[in-house]
Amino acid sequence: MKTNNEIVEQQTSEGALLPKSVVSETEKYTIHQDANGKYSRRAKYLEFSSITTSTRAEKMWLLNLLEGAEDSGYGMKEHVGETIEVQDIIIRAYDRIDENTGEMENGVLTYLLTPDKKAYVTSAKSVYFSINRIMEVFGKPGTPEWENVKVLIGKTKMENGDAINIKMVG
Repeated sequence: MKTNNEIVEQQTSEGALLPKSVVSETEKYTIHQDANGKYSRRAKYLEFSSITTSTRAEKMWLLNLLEGAEDSGYGMKEHVGETIEVQDIIIRAYDRIDENTGEMENGVLTYLLTPDKKAYVTSAKSVYFSINRIMEVFGKPGTPEWENVKVLIGKTKMENGDAINIKMVG
């Protein structure tokens, strides 16, 4: 059921009301209201890729990277403190169901690729937002205004673990 700027109440076959859901929606966010009346904003992650492939070997490399082949990418959390040069970027949105609540959750994978095609990958939302801000200011890979950027992989202590982030350093 698609909604725009309205609260949705659905009834089960037994007549009980299900929790309220989407209240409003923009290109980048959805606003939700839970059963207790609390509101939350959830990001919609926009996909992007600067990679173009033409040969079968390039397409196989890209497929293996996106499928998570063990030898195709590095987790950013294992490379905290390292500076990498970013030539290309891939952003892939995904969704999953929270097994405890039954709610749909949105997520994003961000791939930062070096000139020698090493891929550094994370699902950290802070990296997604940082790389989008970098592209807003410096252009996107594959466009005339783009020059490779250097980013420092960092982490911030959070309540339930460390959050991975990046900072542009060159």
